[in-house]
Amino acid sequence: MRGTPTVLSLAAMQAALHVRAATVASEASMTMLGFGGSGAWWPYDLYQFPDDVRTNLSNLLFLDTGMGLTSYRYNIGGGGVNVSNPVRAPETFYVSNGTYDWNADASGRYFLYAAQEIGGDDMEITMFVNSAPAAMTLEHASCSSSFANGTGDWYGGYVADVLEHFLVDEGLSKISYVSPMNEPDNNFGPSPCGQEGMEVTQYQRAEMITGLYNALVDRGLEGEIGILADESSSLSRATSEYADWLPEVIDMVAHLVHHTYDFPTDDSYSSYAADVAERFPEKTTWMSEVCCSLGEADGTGRGWSGGYDPTIANALMWSGMVYQSILVAGEAHYDFWTLVSNGIGCDPLDDPTCTTTANADGWTDGVIYYDDDYATNGNYELYLTKHFWAYKHFGNFVKPGSPLYPITGTDSSLLNSTIVVGTPSGGAYNIISMNPTAEDVQLELVFSPCVAPTTAYRTSAEEDFAELNGTDVVEAGDQGWVLTVSAMSQMTFVFEKASC
Repeated sequence: MRGTPTVLSLAAMQAALHVRAATVASEASMTMLGFGGSGAWWPYDLYQFPDDVRTNLSNLLFLDTGMGLTSYRYNIGGGGVNVSNPVRAPETFYVSNGTYDWNADASGRYFLYAAQEIGGDDMEITMFVNSAPAAMTLEHASCSSSFANGTGDWYGGYVADVLEHFLVDEGLSKISYVSPMNEPDNNFGPSPCGQEGMEVTQYQRAEMITGLYNALVDRGLEGEIGILADESSSLSRATSEYADWLPEVIDMVAHLVHHTYDFPTDDSYSSYAADVAERFPEKTTWMSEVCCSLGEADGTGRGWSGGYDPTIANALMWSGMVYQSILVAGEAHYDFWTLVSNGIGCDPLDDPTCTTTANADGWTDGVIYYDDDYATNGNYELYLTKHFWAYKHFGNFVKPGSPLYPITGTDSSLLNSTIVVGTPSGGAYNIISMNPTAEDVQLELVFSPCVAPTTAYRTSAEEDFAELNGTDVVEAGDQGWVLTVSAMSQMTFVFEKASC
């Protein structure tokens, strides 16, 4: 599904706005760890789809012909007690203490296995929990409930049993992390609830982490699986609550992981990163969940809201949040939320154009969509939004082990929406740049090694990851190479190292 490339003439390139020279640093500032998203909820429906559609979806997620994601978050279900929406009530493996039904959650396991089998060698799977099994929670429910004091060892043993089964018994070698609580600041009540959720106060989190860590040690898994915590829904909550639990268990946690449902400004994000660096300098932070915002391509007006927007403007808005995470907060790992959604908000069989048109009735919580009425109308089509194609630039070109090179010496309008990453092999540079304005913008980059442009890719209103000749959008400048980033687009420019 590629659009027809638009080749810019030399005259058009010269007319593009503002060439500003910038230097690409010779030393990397950090090593990227990957891009991904969540397998929560949608597997319940997609498992009912024909085999060829399920295979196609797996390929769209995990192969480079699709997004090429290198991170997948599998939701360990709590059983859905008191959850009214069956799609959001994944089955639990827990039967009783030490007894499990490993045939539970067939739908979730299907795509977990797909991530293991189809994902590349650099795929990393995180097992995350929205709620403990109802028997373990204070109110004996999977939502509108709380973690019970004194159950840390019980709960930790259960989670470790699940990890050991899939990692050791089933051989899912790409399981690398576990997140024992997801948005512990919210129990998602009242009951009946729309989804699973378990409140874990900041004063209980050290007990939970300790119980899980000790259980991993008992099974010899502490060196294979890292604990992520605490997945607070906003940066402000994370910053204010870390002091109440994190110092006690800091050595048990692999990365500090948060969500950005507060849609932070650059200043607040920078403040969060600086605060963590000062108090916990040995730990890095990750962004692991966000969704559901409208707003302009430049980020104006973004914030939590309903509404479905599959257009390039919304895709660029989300890309802006990726650049913010990397460039402002220095985060090497980024996950979107549900990846696949039924929240189109319209009937695509009644109006085939509605899947590409914004509406107020849906939700912008996925990058791939499907018809919520598939079971009755037989519509098993997958609908790819512009967000899918924009996210593909990151998934395809920012692999784990990719060094990130800072750009300095320019006041370009693209400075905060351009990253330069090397390939893990060291043979090439990939420059990903977003232009959320109505005019083409040029950026001159000066590299310390000799390089040559080879190919480029563009996602715009008219194009879906369209492949271009590098020399059609790059020309030699006074000091380096001048890249033309088309209006309202995200582009990737590939430069291979060359002889001088």
